[in-house]
Amino acid sequence: MLNTIEVGDPKNPPLVIAHGLFGSAKNWGAISRRLSDKWYVISVDMRNHGNSKFYPDHDYEVMSEDLIKVLKFYGSYCNVLGHSMGGKAFMHLALQEPNLVEKLIVVDIAPVKYSHSQIDIIKALQDMDLSLLKNRRDADQKLSQFIKEKDIRNFLLQSLQFNDFTRWCLNLTSLSENMDKIMNFPSSSEVFNGDTLLIAGENSSYVSKRNISLMRKNFSNLRVENIHGCGHWVHVEKPKEFEISVRSFLNL
Repeated sequence: MLNTIEVGDPKNPPLVIAHGLFGSAKNWGAISRRLSDKWYVISVDMRNHGNSKFYPDHDYEVMSEDLIKVLKFYGSYCNVLGHSMGGKAFMHLALQEPNLVEKLIVVDIAPVKYSHSQIDIIKALQDMDLSLLKNRRDADQKLSQFIKEKDIRNFLLQSLQFNDFTRWCLNLTSLSENMDKIMNFPSSSEVFNGDTLLIAGENSSYVSKRNISLMRKNFSNLRVENIHGCGHWVHVEKPKEFEISVRSFLNL
């Protein structure tokens, strides 16, 4: 099963969180702790990320299968929340196994194929000589040669592990080889009729009006909330507003 981090009282309703590409369960620590007053929050490391196992395959069918095992382990009828790649994985799961999902929260992603790619980031990470790195500050300086945005570097470096040897907690080879599948979404005529919330960043390019219209075809009870002044990383840029949206929706 996927590696998980649990926060809160197991007697509370379960809320399972799936991160996006290059992320990990640890990225959701602050949000998980705040929500743990009312929910038993289970954050997962998706396959090929964090402390979960590495596999050669990485598409939404297998990611959905991974998450199904998690939901069944923690109660079979869970609230679920997914950001970006994690949101797509939970959308696919909800369409295939609707009886496992109580409420679905999707963060700044739509069930569509995107034309952009993250191959440049993977190449930048692969091109770093990890044997020369002594600490995270040193790693940041090296990575700045490839990636100028400080926030993106900080996020990526959360997946750099310094123990007996330095390594990325990311299966960069598998993610690179499966990038087209990650950017895509499996076509489906199924409909999820459960309560669904799409939280979008006002400045993000991931969610358009057309994408929302397409999403409504598969998610009949869709509610959309735009959070002002933020982009794709809604929960990082506007954590308080994000938390309010999640709480309000789950308490309906």
